[in-house]
Amino acid sequence: MVYCGKASQGCQNCRTRRIKCDKVRPQCAQCIRVGKPCPGYRDQLSLMFRDESSKVIKRAHQQWGVPDTSEQGEGSGSSPTPSTSSSSSATSPTSTSTASPISIRRRLAASQSPQSASSAITFKREAPELGYRVPMEISINAVDRAIQFYIEHYVIGLPDEPKVGQELQGRPWVHSAVTRDIMAAVGLASLSNINGDKKLSTLSKQHYGRALHNISSSIMARHVPELDLDVILRAVVMMAMYEVVRGRDEKPAPGARTHIMGGAAILTSFLPFHQSQSEGLRGLLQLCFSMIASTQGAFQYTSPEPNNMIPSRPEPQTGEGGLPPPFQQWLSMGANMATPKEIPSTELIFPVVEFVKLSGYVRSQHFIDGQQATTDMIGTALALDAQFGAWEDRQDGPWTVIEEQVSDNFFPPDAVFEGRYHIYTDMYFARIWNHYRWARIMLSQLLIESVQRFPSSSSSLISDKKIQQIQDCLVRLVRDTLISIPTHYRHPNLQPEHLEHFDKTQGGAVIGIAGIPTLLFEIKVAGVAPGIPRHYRTWAMGILETIWAKMGMYQSKVLSGMLAKTIEPEGSPERGSPVWIKEEGYP
Repeated sequence: MVYCGKASQGCQNCRTRRIKCDKVRPQCAQCIRVGKPCPGYRDQLSLMFRDESSKVIKRAHQQWGVPDTSEQGEGSGSSPTPSTSSSSSATSPTSTSTASPISIRRRLAASQSPQSASSAITFKREAPELGYRVPMEISINAVDRAIQFYIEHYVIGLPDEPKVGQELQGRPWVHSAVTRDIMAAVGLASLSNINGDKKLSTLSKQHYGRALHNISSSIMARHVPELDLDVILRAVVMMAMYEVVRGRDEKPAPGARTHIMGGAAILTSFLPFHQSQSEGLRGLLQLCFSMIASTQGAFQYTSPEPNNMIPSRPEPQTGEGGLPPPFQQWLSMGANMATPKEIPSTELIFPVVEFVKLSGYVRSQHFIDGQQATTDMIGTALALDAQFGAWEDRQDGPWTVIEEQVSDNFFPPDAVFEGRYHIYTDMYFARIWNHYRWARIMLSQLLIESVQRFPSSSSSLISDKKIQQIQDCLVRLVRDTLISIPTHYRHPNLQPEHLEHFDKTQGGAVIGIAGIPTLLFEIKVAGVAPGIPRHYRTWAMGILETIWAKMGMYQSKVLSGMLAKTIEPEGSPERGSPVWIKEEGYP
């Protein structure tokens, strides 16, 4: 993960001799042939956070503009730390809907929250020894400003994070050398995108290279139980965030997926030693869900038809889109360690994986109406839809979702969809619900496209009444996704009196910013779904454009561009077929 190129899985002897290793256990054939004891093979954690040969390091540093590590000094920094953010919990009313465990409460007046705390944070640190030729005054101002930007836009006010800068004053991760460079890298990349400043982009790459070296050294220098899990996981999340923010082209950066895999490898190594496993388990399951979403995203983003579930022509899938070999082991560990509260999330992850496998299969095949393979594909999709429906019907108790509405015009209309918001037991449940939503929205879209593309094959399986039910379910899930957004992302137009309503959902997802990359994907999935009202699309695109403009996330810009292609012209029927069906090869 740390440097470039694919990691060799051969034994140390073969890697040193630069020969092909057959990876036979317990000893490879090459070691047996020369009469040497085989040293064995690196585990997943070692592969994720590896230090490569000096040649590879030098080549990577030249590519990123990072000076030799021997020339670099450690930057010193003082920063802030934690106070837990308090949230008011809401009582769960009885559900009034038979179609969904979402109950609806209306409020006629908004209760005002008086306190408005400043989120500014002051940094006092000595001039870091940056090791590259940039005027010192410019370097200090740019780096400090970038860290300040990161704290204010990627930490303060997000779920599971402090509400004001002063509350950071006790959190070890803010002071850690492991996280300082990657905070600077993300902040610099964001500011570079917002301001169009290439110098800041170059500076961000240099700090990213240093951060990679720091986290690798930190992990390799300690036994797993001795690691500060919060510091290491935050650093890994920030590195994945850097890939999302920086961007390079219209395709997703594979580096983000690699960092997610690295985080999962750390957690699986850490959990057996940890006394309190709740946060680690939830972190592992969320990383698994994020990896599934990024796999589906890779199918879509690398396609010439990124908004379709069934492409006009088969698209051979590359290895980049697959799940890693240890993924099943991670799922098994999560399922075995889950408490009764977490069990629904472990039950959901398996049909989501099956859907992504089906999606990859559909994209790689050429289906013809009336053939058995086409009928079988539609039947498999219907069976999965039934599994998703059964999962939703089972959810109650802590998994109940409450929908509330305050008085008209209380919330800024561009920040809160239709003036409504959700209350969940905690943020972990909120994130899992959105994973359910994106997967079933895309599955519903697959079924709708199947009916349009393959009328003969689908007629015996999907009646007119059934396809209407699928369409209604899709619209409901899109609406729920849009209503859920203030729970996960704090729009800059929201004021303290607004935030107290969303804070009724307590923390519980471990790291606030970790949910934003997947949220971007979920917004795009909701916004391009077929047959939704036009204002659903325009509102979703507005959120993506705001995240790009205010946080500088390049991936948000890319997804906003994809969504823009689906906006129907003014005056089009709200529930009609979206334009992209006709534009991209459908009859």
